[in-house]
Amino acid sequence: MSNAATAIAQAHTEAQEKKANKANKNAPRVRSFQETVDRKAAAPIASLEAVKALIPTDAQAAAIARAFAIEEVDTDEVFGAGFNSVMEEIKIMEPILATTVNGEKNYRALEMHMQRIVGARVASAFGQAQFYETKRQAAREISSGFTNDNRDEDRMGVDGQANRAAFAREFAAQLGMKAYGLSALAEGAAKAYAEYFGSEWKPYSRTSARSLDRQIADAQADALGF
Repeated sequence: MSNAATAIAQAHTEAQEKKANKANKNAPRVRSFQETVDRKAAAPIASLEAVKALIPTDAQAAAIARAFAIEEVDTDEVFGAGFNSVMEEIKIMEPILATTVNGEKNYRALEMHMQRIVGARVASAFGQAQFYETKRQAAREISSGFTNDNRDEDRMGVDGQANRAAFAREFAAQLGMKAYGLSALAEGAAKAYAEYFGSEWKPYSRTSARSLDRQIADAQADALGF
């Protein structure tokens, strides 16, 4: 093998080694990034249906209010607040975000904005609902004599303060009422969205986001005469 060929082969080998070393160094970061992506993909999607599956029903909310002396949520008022706030924002943002394309009004940018606004309300209700369910299960665990070996758990302490099980139940009850109220707010917001845009609000997803982004891009291209 000539000196030139030997030099080329050696340079190729060194390049391959550097590439392998770099890959090895980056492997933990790549794994960490992929794990983050996987966790995000596996995370439950905040939707009205998911919220409803976790919060107390109307009958349960009424029972909670009676049993724990908690003020009942005026769902009509809260629903109306969610509905009116979204409708008001739509009216304010329409002249700013709606554009005229080929002589016709285009509302896609406004729709995208309001999808996120309603989504924030739904996400808030979903987060509270998840917290409620976690604490409800914990209270159930503590209060159950079959799963709790410490039978003194349900007895009053010498200081006269409520025992741990009673506190856990009351805390879960308060969280349940909060989730119940936030659900009504999110429902009102989603109703306003559906009434204005003529389609049901749907939670964000990569597929719907790409579709909406493409629609907006096409409308903008038309507006600019591309």
